[in-house]
Amino acid sequence: MKMKRRWHAAALLFLLGSLGCGEDARDAQITGPDFPKGAGRAYKIEQVSFPAADGVKVSALLGDPQGILQTGQRLPVVILVHDLFTSKEEWVFFLEELLRRQYLTLAIDLRGHGQTPLPDDNRETPDLALEDLEKSYLDVQAALRWVATLPQADASRVALLGNGLGGNVAYVSTGVFPARIKAAVLLSPGLWDSRSWEPVVVGSGLSPFEPHSILYLVGADDVVPVGESDQLEFTAFSDTLARRTDDPKSVKVFANSSDHGLDLLHNHPEAVQLLLAWLETYL
Repeated sequence: MKMKRRWHAAALLFLLGSLGCGEDARDAQITGPDFPKGAGRAYKIEQVSFPAADGVKVSALLGDPQGILQTGQRLPVVILVHDLFTSKEEWVFFLEELLRRQYLTLAIDLRGHGQTPLPDDNRETPDLALEDLEKSYLDVQAALRWVATLPQADASRVALLGNGLGGNVAYVSTGVFPARIKAAVLLSPGLWDSRSWEPVVVGSGLSPFEPHSILYLVGADDVVPVGESDQLEFTAFSDTLARRTDDPKSVKVFANSSDHGLDLLHNHPEAVQLLLAWLETYL
């Protein structure tokens, strides 16, 4: 089946200083932005991988705020889950925000995305299927198991951040592993079957299932047009998930905004503040 998707590209802007050249090479100088002076910060970010229960090798980026010099302190962990047809790199812009607050971060590639392959099941076509999405929670399970082996990780304090499809996966993972995930923040969760336009919650039907401690962030005007007059609303999708979520929970709808997923963090400072406050309170 085909899945209806909504995604946005992020642009990176680099500012380069100009090189001024005089007749004497000694006059050459580099000019550029006047950055404030100070010690600065350096964070250790490395690519890692670990196996899922069904053998899929999950690729991820590990960010450690302690850098090269390990202090022996155990840190809370934030696992970041990307949107449909993107990858772990979409979270790079937000890593510094989390690392600066002393969160150990792990951005994963879901199966069939980025550098994480689909299962080797000898299928005739290698295309991503709903069955693969249904099993994406196994990739989160693999991340939970792996971070529990890290000496700098406090495995009793783990949160999930999910964007779009990643919000669905984070919701399901929180329900399936309630004792191992303390909190989650979902940005514009939503996925629909393009044949029937019925909502799809990947991993639904699992038991026991106890999602809890979730903050939902969504734009009021974030919709997917269907036909000439109908539309699918991400606010309705978030409300449906929230009704099935145990307390504590909260839904924040940004009025007059069609921003989707990570664009909420780019364009709404309040969204960043709410996200960080939720982690501070429940993680």
